[in-house]
Amino acid sequence: MSLGGDSDEEYMRGYRDAALAHNNGSDVIVNGDSEEEGASPSNHLDLFVKAGMDGESYGACPFCQRIFMILLFKANAGQLTFTVCTVNMSKQPMEFKRISSRLPAVKHGDEVLTDVDEIVTYIDANFPTPSLKFDNKKATESCLGVFSKFSFYVKEVSHSPTQLNLELQKIDSFLAKAGTKFLCGNELSHLDCIMLPKLHHIRIATKAFKKFDFPLEFTALWHYLDNAYNCDVFRKTCPPDQEIVFHWSSKPETPPLPGDPHTLNPYFLDQQPTYSLSVPSSSRLKE
Repeated sequence: MSLGGDSDEEYMRGYRDAALAHNNGSDVIVNGDSEEEGASPSNHLDLFVKAGMDGESYGACPFCQRIFMILLFKANAGQLTFTVCTVNMSKQPMEFKRISSRLPAVKHGDEVLTDVDEIVTYIDANFPTPSLKFDNKKATESCLGVFSKFSFYVKEVSHSPTQLNLELQKIDSFLAKAGTKFLCGNELSHLDCIMLPKLHHIRIATKAFKKFDFPLEFTALWHYLDNAYNCDVFRKTCPPDQEIVFHWSSKPETPPLPGDPHTLNPYFLDQQPTYSLSVPSSSRLKE
């Protein structure tokens, strides 16, 4: 479903479900059966997320992807159904304005939530199983600084990747000691739903804007990303590289992409969508 046409009538007429990143435009209504024809089931939610460059397709926002991952995880277990609605924030229709002014947003019956943490709490309270809860202080502490250091670097507040590398190293060191597929064990947790979208944004944006790669010696970090890239919940909610680049290039503090836009640089926005969902072979941990 994409929201943001030229008129409210067009918005109502043009209701369609946004494509999951790898489903070639297929509808995003996930699991569950309706209680009666024409009615939304009591376990059905609407997720409103950022639209992409064209104002309709699925865009890149790590906070939207976090909620998308949580809902898909619960839906895969048969606990709920949900529809993904993309919203063009520069052309917000009145229907969306009546319920929210920011993204992501979730609507469940008459309940509307627009704060990310409140959305997570609400989903956990109403659909508690399977649980994504975690209690791992060391895992949380290892991740605290990486996104802010990335933001400083990509926006050229910091001209060196040194601080970003130190934060990535903290995560790598923690994962190496933990020896698990994900941050808090061998199953996804809420912490992974927070960190994996952010780490993927960091990987794509620093490569595009700074020609920076995660160091190959951070093998535990690469293994973690590899596990994410092979996880259905992450893959199906991950936007294309170009949308991630567009997300960061839209921020006034971000410098322009380096190079000639007429070259075949895959990160320029007019190129065919690509998905960097693999890791360098030299960074793979031996089983």
